Amino acid sequence: MDIATPHHLDELLADGELLTVARVSTYLAAHRLATANWFGRTGRPERSAWIDRDGTGWRVWDTDERAGIMDFTIVRTESETEALQSFLRRAQHHLKQDGEAVRRNL
Repeated sequence: MDIATPHHLDELLADGELLTVARVSTYLAAHRLATANWFGRTGRPERSAWIDRDGTGWRVWDTDERAGIMDFTIVRTESETEALQSFLRRAQHHLKQDGEAVRRNL
């Protein structure tokens, strides 16, 4: 299993093929993505993207540095493609933020 990079996600989001649960699931099985929680906790709980089914629709949200749900980030949609794009873009954003984070030893 490879570790996902922002470049991997750029390719997946830009390749023009419709995003489906099966396609994203295959991607996540091949690329470890700590910032993505796929239908439950599959990545880290803090500073990450989450996706789940919400009745007949989808729910996508982000968590903060204490793993609290950021209410203003919740998106509810009936569109599978829209939900998957939002989820992957959020996971990509958190991944990029990790790469830009400054670590300080006090």
